[in-house]
Amino acid sequence: MNQIHYVMKQQFTLILRSKWLVSFGVLFSFLAIFIGYFGQSGQSGFEGFNRMTASLLNLNLLLIPLISLLVGSLFLAGEKEDRGLMLMLTYPVDVRSVLIGKYMGLFLAMWSVVTFGYGASLLMMFVSSADISLPMILKFYLLSLLLAAIFLAMAVLVGLLSKTRFQALGTSLFVWAFLVLFYEFLVMGMTFLVAKQWILFALSLSIFLNPVELIRVWSILSLDGAAVFGPSLYELTIWANGWQGKVLFTVATLVWILVPFGLSSFVLRRRVGNE
Repeated sequence: MNQIHYVMKQQFTLILRSKWLVSFGVLFSFLAIFIGYFGQSGQSGFEGFNRMTASLLNLNLLLIPLISLLVGSLFLAGEKEDRGLMLMLTYPVDVRSVLIGKYMGLFLAMWSVVTFGYGASLLMMFVSSADISLPMILKFYLLSLLLAAIFLAMAVLVGLLSKTRFQALGTSLFVWAFLVLFYEFLVMGMTFLVAKQWILFALSLSIFLNPVELIRVWSILSLDGAAVFGPSLYELTIWANGWQGKVLFTVATLVWILVPFGLSSFVLRRRVGNE
């Protein structure tokens, strides 16, 4: 436990000195404030829950995966490239403790960004006397942290597999673009190839195969916005809101965190063995 705490503290301190994190934090906070203010403005044309939360959801799904992947992978790839990580592993420390400490340090950094952004947005809403629902904002906040936890686990794996910072940057951008931008087009194209009776099953499966879609769907459902799916996906919303859907959501979330983390542990142990 002491080893994990030491590595976590060291990682968090190094990240706080990074201009990357400060830049991303300012950008995320500015956009959250912008959405929070104009989303409640009577002149903006936004209509309560649907418009404002949709804007916040899009902000989360675009920026949080990108920030998590870039910050996590570049820091770990940089430590590998500078030989700092391997130097740490020459000391009598457990590889798993180092990995957990690094991950927790990265998560603390992302927690700082997300918390500051949501805090600034809530302050703007309060100053402008906006009618806000604190339970709704809290749900959004927790789901944002969950999204960050998933992509940080992927970022650790990308950073350990990359030989240089440049390779980590390219891989992270590719992963982000595929999961956030291109995956939806693949799913839409798939619906034209699948038989009609299998479309609902295929769409349900596609949700669990992409953490972005997983968080998107459960964000909408947890905030009572199932109507946006329309009548054609009514059966999906009924199933997802039931106990089976909630159990599968929990299992899928754990899989998306634990599988990359387990692969990262395997890669790091193998690298240590080859040094």
